[in-house]
Amino acid sequence: MKRIKSEAGFTIVEALITLVISGLLASAMLSLLLGQSRFYEHTDDQIWAEQSNRATFDIVSSELRMASATDLLAAESDSVAVRFDIMRAIVCDTTATDEATLMVYDTVAAWGLDGGFLGTAYSDPYEEDFEYADAFLPSTVSTGSGPKATCVANGSPSSNPDNSYAQLSGWGGNFTSGVPDPGAMVRFYSRLSYHFAPSSFFSSRTALWRGSQELVGPYENDAAFSYLMDDGSVQSSVSSANFDQVVAIRVTATAIGDGANRYDVERDLQFDIPFRN
Repeated sequence: MKRIKSEAGFTIVEALITLVISGLLASAMLSLLLGQSRFYEHTDDQIWAEQSNRATFDIVSSELRMASATDLLAAESDSVAVRFDIMRAIVCDTTATDEATLMVYDTVAAWGLDGGFLGTAYSDPYEEDFEYADAFLPSTVSTGSGPKATCVANGSPSSNPDNSYAQLSGWGGNFTSGVPDPGAMVRFYSRLSYHFAPSSFFSSRTALWRGSQELVGPYENDAAFSYLMDDGSVQSSVSSANFDQVVAIRVTATAIGDGANRYDVERDLQFDIPFRN
């Protein structure tokens, strides 16, 4: 009997065609994966830049909006500084010569404020203008139940904790008006500064700093503050003699993507922070 030889298997031509098709499919798959990777990196850079702008707007505007032009301490193109309240109080009574009893009604966390700068200001009852005494804090005579009794007798709520009441002295040597009258608003403040400076995380880029802490970045190196004046002009810096003419602070910056920013992602930022009246 004659044996029939097996013809199973691929010819060389078929094998070559298979290899070519496999290569094309692999190339297409690799191209797809690279495209998805680039899309992800580009999107990630976009998100980073947009979040940088949003964080800057939220942080800076919420704090600087609480200030007035008379709270300005510095107004430069790369930095701005204001008096920032850490405690607010109402005068209940003038208890003795150069002494006043107060009820503290608001305290603010002092995180990130410039150390070594403390001051006191007060406005007379029904007045909006404050008299400032930088680098002065009144001396504590007593706190607790004694000052609280005085304040409650003069109409303050009795539900506040005892430690929110204090009798303070030393006003006369630091304020032209002497001891504040009952009903006066008192502010105890520190210094809050924002500035654009080189980033410690991103080489050759600028970041926004709050005091000594780097907050947001990276930005292009032309990030700056400017100042809207009451005559409609915009100035890059303002001398202390003209602080009362500033009506708003303008923040201008260009946020870029994270790290190397290979895809040149940029998001422009400009917003104005009007001072309270």
